[in-house]
Amino acid sequence: MRKGSSAIDFLIEKERLESVSEEGRDRAADRLIHDASKRLRSARSLLGSDSGSAFSLAYDAYRMAADSLLARQCLRVTGGEGSHRTVEEAVSSQFGDVISAFSKPEFEQFRQMRNASQYPDFESPELTHSDAQWAVSLADDALSGAQDLTSSVELGPYRVTS
Repeated sequence: MRKGSSAIDFLIEKERLESVSEEGRDRAADRLIHDASKRLRSARSLLGSDSGSAFSLAYDAYRMAADSLLARQCLRVTGGEGSHRTVEEAVSSQFGDVISAFSKPEFEQFRQMRNASQYPDFESPELTHSDAQWAVSLADDALSGAQDLTSSVELGPYRVTS
């Protein structure tokens, strides 16, 4: 049984994740990695001038790195409300112990900070330079981790275990 399979099976059963064709999965995953790398470079370039945008771009890169792991498994989030949490649950449950940037606490904190910055209320603190630096560093670790994992382990199509 694969690590995290009960979480993945649950997410598929609840139609929050879906299986997709094997055709093009590697191309899709590679494109996600490529796009994540571009966003991370952009985030780094904005660190000194625009902390909010740097943070947002770093989060996008982080999530794309996570999505690339799911794509290699022929999985994708169905979209809609809670889609970022679905990625968190799917990736943390399977890969959080081998890619520390995708551990549940890290993913949760990043996602919640992103939500607070995207949908602020009057009590949400403004993102700081330190927050943006943390986000860029975490996204870099996640992207490197996803690349290292997929270069050393074949993530084949996910098959429901139940």
